[in-house]
Amino acid sequence: MRGALSRLSVPGPAPRPPGRRTGGWVLAVVGPVVLDLVLLQFRADVDLSSVLLLFLLTVLAAAAVGGLGPALTSALLGFLLVNWFFTPPFHTWEVENLDNVVALFVFLLVGVVVSWYGATAGHRAAEAARAHAGTELRNALLAAVSHDLRTPLASIKASVTSLLAEDVEWPPEVILDFVTTIDQETDRLTYLVTNLLDMSRLASGGVPVRMRPVGIDELVLAAVSSLGERGHAAHLQIDVDEELPRVATDPSLVERAIANVVDNALAWSPPARSVLVTAESSAEEVHLRVVDHGPGIPTADRDRVFLPFQRRGDRSNGAGVGLGLAVARGMLVAVGGRVGVEDTPGGGTTIVLSMPRWVGGPT
Repeated sequence: MRGALSRLSVPGPAPRPPGRRTGGWVLAVVGPVVLDLVLLQFRADVDLSSVLLLFLLTVLAAAAVGGLGPALTSALLGFLLVNWFFTPPFHTWEVENLDNVVALFVFLLVGVVVSWYGATAGHRAAEAARAHAGTELRNALLAAVSHDLRTPLASIKASVTSLLAEDVEWPPEVILDFVTTIDQETDRLTYLVTNLLDMSRLASGGVPVRMRPVGIDELVLAAVSSLGERGHAAHLQIDVDEELPRVATDPSLVERAIANVVDNALAWSPPARSVLVTAESSAEEVHLRVVDHGPGIPTADRDRVFLPFQRRGDRSNGAGVGLGLAVARGMLVAVGGRVGVEDTPGGGTTIVLSMPRWVGGPT
């Protein structure tokens, strides 16, 4: 599967995230005011056309960051500031020169047009990126079906065919082996298909987010439980204080992300070494660390392993199609979190999942 998809990013949904919209509004208000204060120092040396062009740049910046509303606000504020401070008579709304009147209203008209095109450019780019990613994802899914999904299906088929053979009397221990194989390969198949479906939802922007406060210890326990037998591995240790601040997140998405990261650590950590799950809080976030003592991830590969269909290391350990960490990062980003990689002291990899602390009232 390596190379089935060398670069596939998951574009976010077309609506801008709350943080970016807020930045757009701040830029729409602060940008023209700061520009006005700077230009006032050179009012005698700059002509009105240059002033209007500079204010038009703040409109375009507000459109690119915050969308249509901030851009229109920036255009209107720029129109008022230029009228008040840069068109004689100063500090009045009157404009004594007809050319200046025309220039002001042309600026406002151009500002509206720039706002519209600037605000919709990001949306069109996101739509194009999603369409491109969708095509790449479909091709990669076909490659996954032809390779990684065929392996568990072949094992299940072979075991069932053997059990149904009428001319062979299988001893109980062999029958148990066949049934165990079917059970394990079915779990593996379910895990692969779930990750494939999650990746498809992330790529299409179809992941609903329902934020609420939740304890990080609850998320970890639910995630580990979802792993079934793998979550009860003797070398999996959990040290998460239930007194840690709650996080603001969507539990269903983050549980899935944590489960994928823990499962990845278990797959790559030697059986004799423990995988440790621990957590701590900072002023604004709660950081969950999943620590393994596997082969580690070279610094140059740390971004690549979070791309779809990319596995850790240079070998395949049968852990799947290389979607676990990609889905984990997609889920974390969807709820305003982030994922990072650190070296484990003594060798190995530590995946850090950071989520914003809940700052609302009790629920």
